[in-house]
Amino acid sequence: MLIRELWRYPVKSFGGEPVRSATIEADGLRGDHLWAVVDAETGAVAGAKKSRRFGVLLTCRARLIDDTDVRDRAALELTLPDGTAVRGDDSSVDSLLSDLTGREVRLEARRRTYDEAHLHLLSTSAVETLETGDPVDVALRRFRPQIVLDAPGSHGFVEDSWLGRSVALGTATIAPTTRTARCVMVTLAHQEVPARREMLRTVTARNLVPNLPGGKPAPCVGIYASVRACGDVTVGDTVTVR
Repeated sequence: MLIRELWRYPVKSFGGEPVRSATIEADGLRGDHLWAVVDAETGAVAGAKKSRRFGVLLTCRARLIDDTDVRDRAALELTLPDGTAVRGDDSSVDSLLSDLTGREVRLEARRRTYDEAHLHLLSTSAVETLETGDPVDVALRRFRPQIVLDAPGSHGFVEDSWLGRSVALGTATIAPTTRTARCVMVTLAHQEVPARREMLRTVTARNLVPNLPGGKPAPCVGIYASVRACGDVTVGDTVTVR
C-alpha cells in the first residue's frame, strides 16, 4: 500500500492544495487548518457544515505560497469562486469574504480548527466501492482527506479494520481512532467536485457501520487518526498497518 496523494487545507472549509511531501506534526499536517473564517457578529468559526450560511466557502481554495512561516498571512493565498486570487495580508480580504458569504466575516489565524481529529485517511478502494459515478480523483476530493492511500488488489472499505492498530508511513506513525461519519458536506459542490444531493444516501447504502466500537451505525467513509510519532511523508511512500 502506498501514499497516492497528500492534501492540506490551510483554511477551514476551503478547498485545499495537493503537496508532494509534508511533515506530520504532533497536532496534524504542517500548514493544515491554521486559518479560519470567523463570523464577526458571533465570533464563531464559519464552517461549511452550516451549508446554507457558509457552504459557499467550499468553492474557494487556499494554498501556502511559502512554507518558511506557515502562519504568515503573506504566505497564504486564497482563490475565490470567480478566480480572484488574494493574499492573506491583503487589506481587502475580509470584505471579499464578507461579500461572498453575505455576512460580516474576517480571516483569523487560529489554533488548529478540526471538527474531529488531526488526520483523515481515505483509500482508493473505499471510494471505488462507493461507485459514485465520478472519476476516482474527483470522488476522493469530495471526502476531503489529507492522506489518500492506494491499495492495489484491495476491495471494500479496507481502512475500517485499522481501528486500534498502528499505521507507519514515511518516517511517521499514526493511530487510527474512529471511522469517519459523513454529513451534508459530501453532497455539496466544491471546485471541480459537483453537487450530488444523493451522496449521503449512497454512503448510507454502502457502508452503514458504527464509527466507534459499540456505537450507533452511521454512514462512514475513511478513518480519523491521531499522531503517534511525528515524521515526514511523501507521495509514493510505503504504508504498513501493524
